[in-house]
Amino acid sequence: MSRAQVELVQLEATRYIGIAVTSSLRSVEGVAEAHQQFLNRMSEIPDRIDDSTYVCVHFANEILFTYLYCMEVTSLDSIPVGMIGFEVPARQYVKVHSNGQEPYSFVEKYLQERGLRSDSNALAFERFQFGKAETKYHAEILVPFTI
Repeated sequence: MSRAQVELVQLEATRYIGIAVTSSLRSVEGVAEAHQQFLNRMSEIPDRIDDSTYVCVHFANEILFTYLYCMEVTSLDSIPVGMIGFEVPARQYVKVHSNGQEPYSFVEKYLQERGLRSDSNALAFERFQFGKAETKYHAEILVPFTI
């Protein structure tokens, strides 16, 4: 992956609506089912910004793992039953277009070289295109950072 594929970006506040699944970190279950439910119900998500892309967010601690399939929306005024809506505040990210290589280790090296570190208290995003394989190796990765 060349350095030209990495950039520091400032994103404005963004809103998302989607399907979440939480399970034990020891035995992660339900992600495939959440994905299918998201695909089946995404037409219910109002005020979608881009029907060609979706966002996955994940976070974990030593006990639990949560994964969300979401679409960016203009408003959180109407969240369908059984879905979650949330707003991510404006902040800076390292943006990487992953094209077959491990993106997260590359991001960490990029940040270390600049005296920065990823912010584990903020959400990292993986943006995917509908119709393409869902893998971090072919995605747009956004990792929040701090000094």
